[in-house]
Amino acid sequence: MNLNVNANDIDNRLLAGDIQMDQAGSGVQAAARARILSSSSLKASSDDPVTGFMWFYYINTKVPPLNNVHCRMAVEFAANKTNLQTAYGGPVAGGDIASTAMPPTVLGYTKFDFYHALTKPGGDAASAKQQLKLCGHPNGFSTNIAFRSDRPREVASSQALQASLNSVGIKTTLKGYTAANYYGTFAGVPNYVHSHQLGLLAGGWGPDWPDMYGWGWALFDGQAIVPAGNANISELNDAHVNSLFKTLEASSSQSTRNSISAQIDQQVMRDAVMLPAVYSKALLYRSPSLTNVSVNRYYGMYNYGILGTKG
Repeated sequence: MNLNVNANDIDNRLLAGDIQMDQAGSGVQAAARARILSSSSLKASSDDPVTGFMWFYYINTKVPPLNNVHCRMAVEFAANKTNLQTAYGGPVAGGDIASTAMPPTVLGYTKFDFYHALTKPGGDAASAKQQLKLCGHPNGFSTNIAFRSDRPREVASSQALQASLNSVGIKTTLKGYTAANYYGTFAGVPNYVHSHQLGLLAGGWGPDWPDMYGWGWALFDGQAIVPAGNANISELNDAHVNSLFKTLEASSSQSTRNSISAQIDQQVMRDAVMLPAVYSKALLYRSPSLTNVSVNRYYGMYNYGILGTKG
């Protein structure tokens, strides 16, 4: 095992056959991706699984006028999901367009599409304008978008989101922060979020373990809200969601847990506190000399424990 190796060097050595595997499992870089996708032989030794990670935007429930659910729904409908997908790297390196508040790798996932992310991925302006009327802002409103300025994908996705919201009258100002302090000082501090009117905040998340509690308690339970280092950045405090998490915690039946997880997912989306962007995917390459290759269904990485090499 070699540590602290440059990512592009890892890719070059993989493609040359000098090494068999990139343990990080986060996918090849842009240069190697282009080579793989243009070569049938290289593509034959690649995989593009959903990783279990998601990219999305928190929609804060305390920053006016996003404290009105219909204003939040207007954002959900107006966002151009195709442009967000492109900003995160496209369908191969970015991921599949997301329509739910948890990824399909989490137990209890059921497919649904309340805001037409899949049927109208370019955005549903008519439905967005209807929601703007319902929230008392028929001509739109203004808010700020927070993102990590040293993350090129978040810069691109925030610019794409700004453009699509502008098309229905929602005016946004981009607010970039460094990744090192993003959660600890800015996005994860509710008082800062409120005082700086950060209505939309870029984020990403992966499950500690692949069920709704491991995925979503810190994101969606009102009890998870803390003054600093907060992960429930939407500040959702829905009594029904909170109660479902308690029931989920107490249940030992997998079928019951799956049902509760699906209910939480749907209620979170009805509350419109998360704008899903993509279910993250990673283009992985493995040496043709490997045997027993399989992808872990929950984390989208190779199962390292059973790998072997051809004699």
